[in-house]
Amino acid sequence: MKKSTRNKLIATAILMTGFISISFAQSTATATATATIMSPESIPKNPAMRFSNGAVHTATGCTVLLAPAGTRTSTSGVTLPATAGTVTAASFTVNGNGTSTYAITLPTTVTLTHSGGVQTMAASSFTSNPSGTGTLSAGTQNIAVGATLTVAAAQLAGVYTSGNFNVTVNYN
Repeated sequence: MKKSTRNKLIATAILMTGFISISFAQSTATATATATIMSPESIPKNPAMRFSNGAVHTATGCTVLLAPAGTRTSTSGVTLPATAGTVTAASFTVNGNGTSTYAITLPTTVTLTHSGGVQTMAASSFTSNPSGTGTLSAGTQNIAVGATLTVAAAQLAGVYTSGNFNVTVNYN
């Protein structure tokens, strides 16, 4: 190889090395971090859930559906008297930040125990209005909660109550 060609190759290699080092220059960017602290939600209970009076008259048992609207229906096997006493869906008032949305988590099953502590019934299939999620309007919204009560055949007459059950709300 001729000396002039070799010198040209060396000069080109030196120039390319200079360009390569320039292409790896470092850049810096700046960002800002922000956070919003929301006031904690609270959900005080208003009235308790009351299925009220019913009379079982079959050997197969039945169910009583208490809707979030406070109305109740039943499957065959139970009579729901017109003078049923107080029938109410459970009600909660959600208090929180402005117009935030939130998720509602309902219980799966709640056991009601006879006042004598002998027999039990189960409330399940809980539903709410609003269902699944809610939106606060000026920091507040009411949630109504209903459920289905399963009454066994020849259920012992008397008052049945549960312990507390939880309805949970979390900001979305």
